[in-house]
Amino acid sequence: MGVTLTIVIAVVVAFIVYVLVHRLIVRRTTHQAQEEALNQTNVAVKASLQRLVDDRFITKPAEFVTSTINPDGWGRGVMAFEYVIILDHVTDAQLPILRQRLNHILAEFTQDYHIASAEGDQQSAFLITDIWRHETRIHMSIAYLVNEATVEYLQDLHRLERPDATTDTSKNG
Repeated sequence: MGVTLTIVIAVVVAFIVYVLVHRLIVRRTTHQAQEEALNQTNVAVKASLQRLVDDRFITKPAEFVTSTINPDGWGRGVMAFEYVIILDHVTDAQLPILRQRLNHILAEFTQDYHIASAEGDQQSAFLITDIWRHETRIHMSIAYLVNEATVEYLQDLHRLERPDATTDTSKNG
């Protein structure tokens, strides 16, 4: 009985060590991929913001404050980032127009630099999924559609935005 107990304990310890090491490696690999995707998205966003100035869409360049990786709440490997910029003279009413214009410029950036999108050829690899103002700062959520997890994240967001996404169960009873 002593040998059996020792074997069981050894197997349990080996399993725990395997799970911990596996999680550490997967987490580190995912974080490295997200950091690389963030850097690539930063290039696209900064170029797009400069293009707004070049096209005289805005008069003063945007001040790039921060860019961060969204937490893994939507799943492992989602390449979604939050940007904070300061952009003078853009009202809340103009934010949808700014979002549309930036998405158009990001789509052109995707084509110009032949950046692959997980949604397929001729699709933008970058998409602003949300834009809002907090005091003097504009916050943007941007998805880099480089993998299936991010495409599924985008599909989830679209399902949440649909008015029929929730079911009214009061009519069933």
